Amino acid sequence: MNLSILDELELFSKELQRYMSPYVLEQLAREIGFVQRKSKYRAQDLVALCVWLSQNIAHTSLTQLCSRLETNTGISMSPEGLNQRFNSKAVQFLQQLLAHILQQQFCSSSKISTLYTNFFRRIRVLDSTHFQVPDKFASTYQGSGGSGHSAGVKIQLEYDLLSGQFLHVHVGSGKQNDKTYGSTCLTSLQSHDVCIRDLGYFDLKDLHTIDKCGAYFISRLKLNTRIYQKNKAPEYFQNGTIKKHSEYIQLDMEQFIDQLQSGETFEISEIYIGMYQKLPARLILYKLTETQTKGFSI
Repeated sequence: MNLSILDELELFSKELQRYMSPYVLEQLAREIGFVQRKSKYRAQDLVALCVWLSQNIAHTSLTQLCSRLETNTGISMSPEGLNQRFNSKAVQFLQQLLAHILQQQFCSSSKISTLYTNFFRRIRVLDSTHFQVPDKFASTYQGSGGSGHSAGVKIQLEYDLLSGQFLHVHVGSGKQNDKTYGSTCLTSLQSHDVCIRDLGYFDLKDLHTIDKCGAYFISRLKLNTRIYQKNKAPEYFQNGTIKKHSEYIQLDMEQFIDQLQSGETFEISEIYIGMYQKLPARLILYKLTETQTKGFSI
């Protein structure tokens, strides 16, 4: 079902009213510094103006916004006065408002088994999204080169699935490398964290860092990653030490996959990944169904 913009705004309005009263909005605005003294222009008026009273606020003139504000709230303000309200504190307020709603949503919808919540300190989910912006912003937000646009923005977000807390948020150039950003997020890593990332963040050095910290990871493997098992019958020197070349046996993944039926899963409980790292891990193989294979090829 496709929702119109007005339908979407109505749904957002209900969620906002569900989690945040005008009093809470005002308190949040004061904490950030958007509201410093009693004024006719309240925090809830900024939210109303940015969300409900203008579907395209970035392209609506200040005069039109002032007119809509007065019509719907009774607040009369000059275009210049309104322009001064659109400052860095207003941006911080809206950012915190969105973060608060998302956090409440995560916490209310989280039904994670206590088996995991008792063992893992945090379940850290890292992902990104990107979109094009007008080419005039290319000097600050250089695009990735796709869709014929020279400007693009990428948003990186890592949050804790258990608490709903945002761990890292970054807005930057569309050509920013996911793998590079993923490495910077490891500075806040703690033991018993589990990191969930997609293939764009895959880096054996990062996985090794996670392992050394006493944390865990869930990640897909790149196709060219070598996978090994310990050799049960290695060769030895006369002094009793293992000959390095015989310590591990490289696995042929195609051989395993060929034995699986479509949609079947197979687990190898103890493997080592990387030609040099030999990082201990558990491998789960899954053979795509015909429908899933077609979906990947589209």
